[in-house]
Amino acid sequence: MKEKEALELSRKIGEEVRKKVIKISGKREAGEVVGIGKDGTPTKRIDLIAEKKALEILREEDVRVVTEESGVVGEGEVTVALDPIDGTFNATRGIPIFSISLCFLKGEKIRDAFFGYVMNLATGDEYYSLNNKSYKNGEKIEVSKKEDVECDVVIYYPKKKYPFKRVRIYGCSSLEICYVAEGAIDAFIDIRVSEKRGEEIIGYLRSFDVAAALFIAKNAKAKISDPDGKSVEEKVVSMEERFRLVVANEKLHEKILKVL
Repeated sequence: MKEKEALELSRKIGEEVRKKVIKISGKREAGEVVGIGKDGTPTKRIDLIAEKKALEILREEDVRVVTEESGVVGEGEVTVALDPIDGTFNATRGIPIFSISLCFLKGEKIRDAFFGYVMNLATGDEYYSLNNKSYKNGEKIEVSKKEDVECDVVIYYPKKKYPFKRVRIYGCSSLEICYVAEGAIDAFIDIRVSEKRGEEIIGYLRSFDVAAALFIAKNAKAKISDPDGKSVEEKVVSMEERFRLVVANEKLHEKILKVL
């Protein structure tokens, strides 16, 4: 599968999923718990509707899908990290910040990604990366050039007083990272700890939550690491992998690591 084929497929999935979820977003039925996903979290009706439509289309392709609700589905040389709805809380409440996220990989690690796509399902805005460049609605995007830590950030969750100018939390990591990619927000930070395994600190974000957005941000000239400055490129796209992240332009990224 080539990049442009992945773009066409992603657009088709995004448009079809959007048609389904926009009908019930903000309604009581959207937030009904209908089961437990393979990731161990409650599945809301809107999640199930979105994943069912996305998988219906992806099953026609020779791909292996890693997805939030159903786990690993299908076989193929290409792996797709799928989050049918990122920002489920927003979607159930009618808050227009929720997305579908698809990352296409030729291997099992983040470094193996060759295409990323994120669509805001409420607005139809799309972010994607082609030929080492990233775009929003067809227009090339890049991270901000802000170098001062007195900047605008998304951070999960502040543990102390930081020198940032503005702190925001929108509840949709894929779109929040894309906001960094387009320069609307200066940095995305997730320092949450779900558990510790010996010396290893485990975060909350899952591979299908952020893989596509990270690829888009990287090709928009973002520097990406964990809060200790370690690259996430070797992380595996799986149900078990977890992420802690700092995403910003290269100069700001270095300064943020020092203040965390």
